[in-house]
Amino acid sequence: MLPRQEVLRLVGRGHLQLVADYFWLQLIQATGSARGAEEYRDVYPYADLITDLDPKFVSVYGFAAGVLPTNLGRETWVNTEESTRILRKGLPLFPDDLEMNVLLAYNLSAFHKQYHEAAQVVERASKLPGAPSYLAPLATRLYAQSGAVDAGLALARSLADSAEDPATREMFIQRVRDLEMEGELRRVDAAIGQYQERFGVAPPDIQTLLWLGLLEQPPHDPKGGGFFIGADARAYSETQQRRLEIYTADNRGAQWQQQVEQ
Repeated sequence: MLPRQEVLRLVGRGHLQLVADYFWLQLIQATGSARGAEEYRDVYPYADLITDLDPKFVSVYGFAAGVLPTNLGRETWVNTEESTRILRKGLPLFPDDLEMNVLLAYNLSAFHKQYHEAAQVVERASKLPGAPSYLAPLATRLYAQSGAVDAGLALARSLADSAEDPATREMFIQRVRDLEMEGELRRVDAAIGQYQERFGVAPPDIQTLLWLGLLEQPPHDPKGGGFFIGADARAYSETQQRRLEIYTADNRGAQWQQQVEQ
């Protein structure tokens, strides 16, 4: 149980930063002694109180957000809402804080599956001073994951046009091609879904979708390859076997840079 901030403001009037420092030490101690999800969750009330007393205490937001999420096993995470809540509290005060932006984008993507907002946060973070180079292409991938392929295309085209070196320009030109392909695959996926609703099974091939009129025109592959329906009842290209998607749920410790290598 922590004292109400109103009481602390009255008792510690004129010394609020000192009071906040005291509870910061308590937060550090609570983190060091935590052994389970409930004990890690105790970090949040401390962080919330400290940032009420001293909203400019920037270190608290990122530290608390990083330690709060707790894995119960088999990638079942708890305390994620609290982690996101403290980040949303801090970012309006520190919109250019790269760490907080990246942490929020990670939470939105990996824990909450809010890919479109995650893409917006990553896009904004990619323009901050010192931002790692993988953030911009990650934003395009997150837009694709959210279904906002057009938004990802617009960003990739803008990045390709503004690239200052040939290698970076070619990377984003390739991402434009990937997103255009993903748009075609999403169109076929929609037709597959209609077929499944009508017949209760996946269609045998793309030609069947065209014959039934569920697919108005054949999907186009700029590389000249064909398309097929995989065992998971989703569309794939013969020239691009992997879909343009994010893989974050399996391993929270994996670096986002590995997710943009495709």
